[in-house]
Amino acid sequence: MWLCYLATLALLPWARFPPFPWLHQNAQWSDATFLVAAGLWLVDRCRSDGWGWLRPFHAALLAYFCAALVSLLFATPAELKTVGAAKVLGIGELCALTAVTADLARRPGAVRGIARTVAASTILTALACAVGLLLYYTGIHNRLIGAFGDLPSSPYYARVQGAFDQPRMLGGYCIFAAAVIAHGEAELPTALRRFARASVWTAELLTFSRAVPGFLAAEWLRSARTVRARRIAGSAAVLVGCLLLLSNYGAIRFNPVRPAEATLDFAAGSMHRDTIETAAQAIVSRPFTGTGPGTNPGWHGDFNMEAHLTPVNIAGTLGLPALLAFAALLWLLWSGRRPGDAAVWCGLAGLALDGLTGAIEDHRHMWVLLGLAAAGLAAPPRRPAED
Repeated sequence: MWLCYLATLALLPWARFPPFPWLHQNAQWSDATFLVAAGLWLVDRCRSDGWGWLRPFHAALLAYFCAALVSLLFATPAELKTVGAAKVLGIGELCALTAVTADLARRPGAVRGIARTVAASTILTALACAVGLLLYYTGIHNRLIGAFGDLPSSPYYARVQGAFDQPRMLGGYCIFAAAVIAHGEAELPTALRRFARASVWTAELLTFSRAVPGFLAAEWLRSARTVRARRIAGSAAVLVGCLLLLSNYGAIRFNPVRPAEATLDFAAGSMHRDTIETAAQAIVSRPFTGTGPGTNPGWHGDFNMEAHLTPVNIAGTLGLPALLAFAALLWLLWSGRRPGDAAVWCGLAGLALDGLTGAIEDHRHMWVLLGLAAAGLAAPPRRPAED
């Protein structure tokens, strides 16, 4: 069980390598290893103490899954039922990933193994990005390099994405990896920790994505040691969040070679703005079920797309009940946190900022980090022994 779970974590950043041959277009080998791990974990739980491990946040996970199931039954168009069913299955996997992580990470030495696995896989990911850059600069275009997006194409720089579909997905993964590496119970050897941190920073910055501000904010929050420093870092994170929200309503023009010439053009059309506004209209028309799993609630011209704002995308796709369940999950985890979980919560803050300019609710690494946050909850009171 433990080896299968660690294999799941090791395979997280290798979404497109090696290619997954069946089930769903977004499936990857980490799903297969986690299926085995989850099955063995469930058997182990039932044999040990039955259902005594259940906590309130498990109810929020179940509510989120049930909201997705209701949305599938009542909102998904008939021609997309099969795709929607696969999507709901994926949502169930994400909820299970949080529950399994929360339980396994409480066990002695578990976080140490998790951190070493994530650190090693992140280093390999950074090395793969370096290979991709080397090939790019020698004139060989490859899948390790992403599209330029808002950036003007240039022979002088490239946006790395590793084995992910987009550079911003690699950027979000780096936020997660930095949090795990900095976990108080990671106990990484000094050389490994420094190499892993250097790899995370390098890969993140080379994505040139909207995830970078969230990463920098998380690192600033994590490095704050005094109350005053935390307040300053927190205020800066709020300011970054406001700027990221503002960036959804304009076209960004940014050239890394000439950063001083960066502009935000509100007169030009914005894909982010269009998808958010049309998804909001979908919420108004279908507040309880959304447009259904397997669909996209937003539009940009003639293209049906996900909303580039995570709360709006959740509500637009699955309905307001799903958004309320997700918010309840975050509140339950936050209200029961312990001071030692600062690294995890700084990472979640960085992912929250990342979610202000994109839909990240289906990113597996976010649900693993939620599981680590759940593992840090104060232990429930034990029942008195019966005479």
